[in-house]
Amino acid sequence: MYISNIRIENYRSFYGVFSLELKPFTLVLGENNIGKSNLLDSIALVLSQDITMFKKRVLETEDINYRTRMEFKEKVLGMIDKNIEDEDLDIFPLVNISLIIDDMNDEQLAVVGDWHFEETLSKVKLTYTFKPRSGFNKKEWIKNQLEKLQQIKESSGSDIDLFKYIDFPISEYEYIVFGGDLTSNKCDNYYLKMLKVEILDALRDAKRELIANGDSKLLFKILDNGENKDYLEVKKILDSLDEGIKENIRIKELKDEINNYLKKISLYNENDKINFSFSSPEIKDIIKKLSLMYGDDPISIERNGLGKNNLLFISLLMSHLNNENNNIPTVFRVIGIEEPEAHLHPHIQTHLVRNIFNDLNDKIEKGIKDTQVIITTHSTHISSSTNLDNIVVLYNENGLVKNYYIGQGLVGEKEKYKKYLRKYLDATNSKMFFARKLILVEGIAEQILVPQFFRYTYGITLESIGCNVVNVNGVAFKNFLEIVKNGYFIKCGVITDKDEGTAVENRSTNLKEEYNSNVILIEDNQFTLEKEIIYNNKKYDEKNILLDIFKSMKPRLCKTYEDKWNKEIDTGVYFEKIKDEKSEFAFLLEEKIQEQLRLKEEGKEYYDFKVPQYILNIFNFIKE
Repeated sequence: MYISNIRIENYRSFYGVFSLELKPFTLVLGENNIGKSNLLDSIALVLSQDITMFKKRVLETEDINYRTRMEFKEKVLGMIDKNIEDEDLDIFPLVNISLIIDDMNDEQLAVVGDWHFEETLSKVKLTYTFKPRSGFNKKEWIKNQLEKLQQIKESSGSDIDLFKYIDFPISEYEYIVFGGDLTSNKCDNYYLKMLKVEILDALRDAKRELIANGDSKLLFKILDNGENKDYLEVKKILDSLDEGIKENIRIKELKDEINNYLKKISLYNENDKINFSFSSPEIKDIIKKLSLMYGDDPISIERNGLGKNNLLFISLLMSHLNNENNNIPTVFRVIGIEEPEAHLHPHIQTHLVRNIFNDLNDKIEKGIKDTQVIITTHSTHISSSTNLDNIVVLYNENGLVKNYYIGQGLVGEKEKYKKYLRKYLDATNSKMFFARKLILVEGIAEQILVPQFFRYTYGITLESIGCNVVNVNGVAFKNFLEIVKNGYFIKCGVITDKDEGTAVENRSTNLKEEYNSNVILIEDNQFTLEKEIIYNNKKYDEKNILLDIFKSMKPRLCKTYEDKWNKEIDTGVYFEKIKDEKSEFAFLLEEKIQEQLRLKEEGKEYYDFKVPQYILNIFNFIKE
């Protein structure tokens, strides 16, 4: 059993209708404020909440999409000089969240059987709706708003902005959760409680939650989720300690002293005696004394590192899910984890997510389909260790939240591109999934220099326009371009060598014919990157940058060529001397460009530098 589709309408960041296919394990990527957290919260409006969170199903005004609310106000304002007709009463927006649930076993079917919505009876639908209550007089409310606006207009003049005086009738709204397609088919709360959601939010305070000293703490909730009889042995031990305390000579003496003074200074009666007691009569109070300790040399949670506490927090929750002892059984649970990378070493990030994914797959292979996991992340380590078919990106397009699965479209003959990427994607290259503009390059030299060239040319960084440089480590551009071609990217530039006179000299030409479009631009050079740089900067003041680099790399040879290159550097000779040390050349050139930028920004004299034209063409394309 799993949620195969979620449809969200007008909830928080989701304007209009947003629909997303989900899988038993889904990794969600996307920029800040795109709606990753809202996606998880919307599921919690439909399903029951248990240990990790408590979310009210009654929404506040800010939970309704801002743009939707503004459109509502515009419609109200538009009625100020007209008669209100019945069709005008449909302007009040709804918040709808629908879950399609699929792949159920017999036990689960027995729970959700009343919520089918299609003829095959193989799927069910659960819908949360937040709407005006049935007794709400919409026409009367609109009339009152318009009368108020007219009074404000008459008293303040025609220039007054009436828009800001329009209310939203949030107090007249109510929610229902129903099954199937009929709102009258309200979900029985007993059965709804068998479908649960747990969400570990991104701002979780692991240290706080791992100590059971309060009713709202995660550790207390889990310990308290059992029966009182589970702790009877502990209570017996505490009772025996209590007896020992009462017999202690020093405690007896102190008790008598306090009672004597109490008798002297109060209106004493026989019931005003004090005593010492160790144990608590309530099991709950015993639980609140418990705290987790960590390691062979025990470290308290308060002194433990943030990363370890985060792991303990996740482990505590996962262990609870397998050892529940509730009066109402749980037949299905969604686990949402926001940014599991918080405070974790990169290796542990990868290890954690792989194990969650593998554990879930093992359960599914054994026919146990009671858990679905949705993880949101900004970590390239996590995204690079997840199957491409399970990674979905949320992105903004013209004010609407859209989604795209990374492996989408790579089927049949194109499956080979996905296999290549699975094998070679690492944390560096998977950062392409976190940007909508890309520049693909062949090697380390381009990866180092292209960002500096862009900053030198425009005075801003590539990151500031949301662009990443991705080194494909060779010429395997097709594997990456297939994702770009089918995907959500706005622009992608490819910087490559023409490779004339080699076995692959037609490669860039073929790439251009196949992929050049309004989204992809492929540009190649006349020579190689290094030769292009030397050729474009071989004379005038800019040659001084290259001479300084040559002097650093070849101090002895420099004396031989310094006079010869007084007016112009010989491109071929210079390249021959440095071609075996291209990486060092790139690093030194990067430093020199940074130095010239600094001088330029400080208003001091600097050497000009000419970025090769084919690279400038890519910059212009990306920056559009």
